[in-house]
Amino acid sequence: MKRSISLIVLAAACVLALAAVITLSGCTAAPSDSDPAGHIDTPDPTPAVTGETAEYTSGYVDMALTIPEGWQWESVQDKSMSTEGIRFWKTDDKALDFKLLCWRNGYGICGTGVTSEELTLSGGQMVWQHTETENDGLWLGLCFENVPGDYVCQPTGGIMDKATWDSCRDEVLAILGTAQFGRNAMTEQEAIDVAKTQYDGPYDETYGRYDIKTDVWSVTFVEGQRPTASIDIKPDGTAGPLALIDSAAKK
Repeated sequence: MKRSISLIVLAAACVLALAAVITLSGCTAAPSDSDPAGHIDTPDPTPAVTGETAEYTSGYVDMALTIPEGWQWESVQDKSMSTEGIRFWKTDDKALDFKLLCWRNGYGICGTGVTSEELTLSGGQMVWQHTETENDGLWLGLCFENVPGDYVCQPTGGIMDKATWDSCRDEVLAILGTAQFGRNAMTEQEAIDVAKTQYDGPYDETYGRYDIKTDVWSVTFVEGQRPTASIDIKPDGTAGPLALIDSAAKK
C-alpha cells in the first residue's frame, strides 16, 4: 500500500506507532497450498497424527497406519474377495468406519458416473479419489499410487452418507497420510532405475506394475503412448529377460 511522502515528517512517536500497525497487518494467514495436480486445497499446516501403530503383514502384503486416540483398529481378511488389511473406526461414531485393504488379484472400477481426482496426502503419498453419488449416498474409493500392490481405502460396507464423509474427510485423509506399504519391498523407482540399465531402445516414459504374489516389479517402456519393451525386476535387484513389444502390431 503506497503512502504519502509527507509521512516522513511525522513525530517519532507516530512513526513508531505506524510501524507497529504495519507489522501487525502483515500477520495474515498464508493462502492454502494446492496439490501438484491442482484439484484440492491442502490444509496449512496439516496437524501431525500421533497414536498407536497398526500393522498388517502377510506374505508380500505389508502395511502400517497410525491410529490416533479415539479410533480403534483390527486386522481383517476376506478370502472370497482376496482382500486383507486394516479396518479402523471412530470409537464414538459408528458411521466413521473404514478399511484399508490390499487386493491380491488387482483392483479396478467401472468409470461410468465416477468422478476421479488426484490428491496429495500429508505424508506425500499420491492417491486417486474415486467417488460416485446417488441422492445422499456416496461410493468412495481411495487408491494409492506407485506403491507395491493395489492398496485401497473404502468405507466399511462400501457406501456412506455424503454429509458424513464431508465432515470427517480431513481427519481420515490425515490418518491415511501416515500409511506405509511394502516396507521391505523395492520401490517402483528403484525397479525403474534397474530396468533402464538393461534397455537402450527409444522410450518417452516408464511405469512399473508390482506382483504382490511374487514380489516382482514389471517395468514397461513407452514411446508415443505405445509400449515398446518390458522387463521384470526381482527383489534382489536382478533383471529378467527383456521382452520387446511389436508396437506396429498394436496400431
